Amino acid sequence: MSRVIGVMGGLGPEGTVHYYRKLTERFASVPLERGRPGILIDHVWIDRFSALLRAEAEPEIQTLLLGSLERLHHGGADLALIAAVTPHRFLPRLRAASPLPIVDIVSATRDDVLAAGHRAVGLLGTRVTVTQRFFRSGLEEAGVEVAIPGEDDIEYLNNLIFGPLASGQKTPAMREELSAVVRRMAASAKLDALVVACTDLMDLLEPSLPLLDPIDSHVRVAAERLLEPGAAKPRQRSD
Repeated sequence: MSRVIGVMGGLGPEGTVHYYRKLTERFASVPLERGRPGILIDHVWIDRFSALLRAEAEPEIQTLLLGSLERLHHGGADLALIAAVTPHRFLPRLRAASPLPIVDIVSATRDDVLAAGHRAVGLLGTRVTVTQRFFRSGLEEAGVEVAIPGEDDIEYLNNLIFGPLASGQKTPAMREELSAVVRRMAASAKLDALVVACTDLMDLLEPSLPLLDPIDSHVRVAAERLLEPGAAKPRQRSD
């Protein structure tokens, strides 16, 4: 029987589309007769998640995200990935209660940054992603310097990601402002590359530096784990 990868999507919808596209492209090379993996997506509403995040309602956030993992498990998934960076802030607690193994986007990104030989990177993403330790520490503990935007630019990016980008809006003005954010970062620190920890931002960037998309890293590791013999078996439940 083919294994199934479960995707917690919706956080935001545009990023989920990228995950789906990249998973199907990667799995297309697996012959059908060898058990090409299936893909199961569960949708979590980003406005619900962002409202709980603003309220710092961590127990409710955990309940929301675990509900998605439970649905993926009951739908037949063998392995889960969360199609967004910010929810990984809660990964340790989710892993402790999840019925499925969860692939970590942080360690996957770190490995690809190191493999590329980058020693100093800029980080773009939500306020939680760029200011809290859960993402940055994975890079910094591996010896990679991480630069983040200034406070005004962090606020702009956070409002952009949870506002217009969450509903699929993209304009030339956003592209210009994002370029300005990158220029200000590059002016204050020598950077080898940008880690774009929000795929919605990736669509707006005109690269002046090498860009690393954590989705590519995440999908790579998920596929490797799902396809290796005997891997990604679902946790046995007592209920």
